[in-house]
Amino acid sequence: MALALAQALTPSGATAVDPAAAKAQSGATAPRLKPNLVVLRARDLYIVRNGKERKLRFESGLANVGDGPIEVRPNNAQKCPEGQHHSTQIIYRDVNGNGRYDLAADTRKARRSAGCMIFHPYHDHWHFEAASRYTLYKPRRPEIKQVARRKMSFCLRDSKRVPAAYGKFNYAQHYGKCSRRSPQGISVGWVDVYQSYLAGQALKLPRRMDDGLYCLRIKVDPKDQLAETRDNDNSSVRAFFMRGDKISFRDSARCRVRG
Repeated sequence: MALALAQALTPSGATAVDPAAAKAQSGATAPRLKPNLVVLRARDLYIVRNGKERKLRFESGLANVGDGPIEVRPNNAQKCPEGQHHSTQIIYRDVNGNGRYDLAADTRKARRSAGCMIFHPYHDHWHFEAASRYTLYKPRRPEIKQVARRKMSFCLRDSKRVPAAYGKFNYAQHYGKCSRRSPQGISVGWVDVYQSYLAGQALKLPRRMDDGLYCLRIKVDPKDQLAETRDNDNSSVRAFFMRGDKISFRDSARCRVRG
């Protein structure tokens, strides 16, 4: 019916356009459903010793509370260091115009470069490079009083649902593989959790380290390689008091976080 009406109103010599096809074509310019990565505060903190060496171990979690999933796909679109390969961020478009991501309907995509991926020998799978940065510092002047710092690569996947404080989301678990060629990502309303016992989930502590108040800051996407709805909520901080090898939590408001 709609096609017949379109044909009747089409001037002689012109080609009639199916309204359904036109609607599908418009999906190429539909609004982008960007993710929004937030970082859960570190938990399960404890100190381990190996001879004279001490390490602070902790659990971290990257959550997605945006309009669409965070997804990166490996490819050879750009050069990366030897042993790595390029990754492209996939941003789904709101084809049906309802303001939220629908797996079946929102199949149109926008693409952008998102750095490189690296093979993690201890985890035995591929990681998105520079996914997070850990910084341990003394409060008041964190830019000067850093105690330890390291960059972490992550395999992005759905581990568990976000805490209720972030809202209610009904998306099913979708991402899980971290093979050389599989897409990685975090669905809306899910958290990628890295437990404290995993390789890399630790900061090496200086041999001479006074007891006192310390702040553990986690920042996701420190190189700003991913497109998000917001970039000013990419950090979390956990305050704790250390006495010897014992840790007790403190009010995190005592830690000043910048950026």
